[in-house]
Amino acid sequence: MAEVLITLGIIGIVAAMTMPSLIGKWQEKQWKVAYKKAYSSMSQAFLRMQANDDFLDMSNIAADPDTGIYGSPAVGENFKTMSKYFNTIKTCFDNNADECWVCEEGESALGGAQPYKGCLKTNYAFVDYSGIAWYMYNNIEWPIIVDVNGFKSPNKLGKDRFVLKFSVNSSDDLYINSADSIQPWDDQIEKQRWCPSGNCLYKTWLLE
Repeated sequence: MAEVLITLGIIGIVAAMTMPSLIGKWQEKQWKVAYKKAYSSMSQAFLRMQANDDFLDMSNIAADPDTGIYGSPAVGENFKTMSKYFNTIKTCFDNNADECWVCEEGESALGGAQPYKGCLKTNYAFVDYSGIAWYMYNNIEWPIIVDVNGFKSPNKLGKDRFVLKFSVNSSDDLYINSADSIQPWDDQIEKQRWCPSGNCLYKTWLLE
């Protein structure tokens, strides 16, 4: 009896040590699959939008005199139009981004604060039928952040949140009227603004 109890105790200890790792790998796999699905959905929406001639010119405009930020309002308008090519369950285009996007406890690369949590309620967001949430980092700049499990945690960049952008020939040129695709952000390994937790495999996960 004592030997059985000892054996069960050892099994319990081993299980306790390995379970967190197994759960972590399972979650990572789920996020990776959902990320690929989200990227495919956004790319298809973009192509359908182009085919229907719904895409607006995103040529650069002069810097905003108050913020100094370059960009084009057409970026945000294109995002809103693309939402029509999803089966959306909620759109948040009226200063209510927090109704579609976890702001307080989520990483959004919001400038000027560590660890870049929060969001701007004035930015555009929507949620599609599968529960995936979409958020414009800035309504005049092209970073689009997708949270593949919506309001569920951990709401971290490179984990369940990923960054996409309008692009032409896979380049990083800003606000171009000939954008021909949606592209992922480059991999970010070091901890920084677009990857506060480190090891954000934005491109690599799509290729695996």
